[in-house]
Amino acid sequence: MIIGITGTIASGKSTVSDYFIKQGYEVIDADKITKELQQKKEVLEEFREIFGEEVLLENKTLNRTRLREMVFQNAEALEKINQIMHPKVREEFEKRKREHAQEKIIFFDIPLLFEAHFENLCEKILLVYADREVQITRIMQRDGSSRELAEKIIASQAKEEEKKKKSHYIIENNGSIEDLYQKLSKWEEIFNENCRSGRK
Repeated sequence: MIIGITGTIASGKSTVSDYFIKQGYEVIDADKITKELQQKKEVLEEFREIFGEEVLLENKTLNRTRLREMVFQNAEALEKINQIMHPKVREEFEKRKREHAQEKIIFFDIPLLFEAHFENLCEKILLVYADREVQITRIMQRDGSSRELAEKIIASQAKEEEKKKKSHYIIENNGSIEDLYQKLSKWEEIFNENCRSGRK
């Protein structure tokens, strides 16, 4: 069973993934795949051709800060990035899924699951969410961002209510890591019971 883990920024997706990794599950991380792919020469060349030399640092690696600025200044820039990366991420996911075909449960950690239209890669979707003020505080503390930038980042992602309607499992994460882990332990039991009984 493939379970997608998603949610808006600073909702706690990575913490959820870390829990399942500690429990011994295979977790395929879309962000890590993306960063690995963006180190490849052919991918960097695609970025340079579309965005110009400014998107590369002096050492010819990706200038992520500049790329992030472009995305929030111009919606077309995000669409172009997605056109480059989404097919490659999908292909790599399929490859890794085949490599771990013996696993009964595989988690796919992908922040922009709905925005990238990757729902069809998952049999079930686990949504992690936090209240808006909690998200803003976490972004500001984690990244040193201004409140204005934090609000823009949240606004650029699909609306939480829309994601909830499309998800099979929903976990609220406004509290401590201990609180979250208790909830995940209960969901873990449900996932495994569903696998044993043949339900999905």
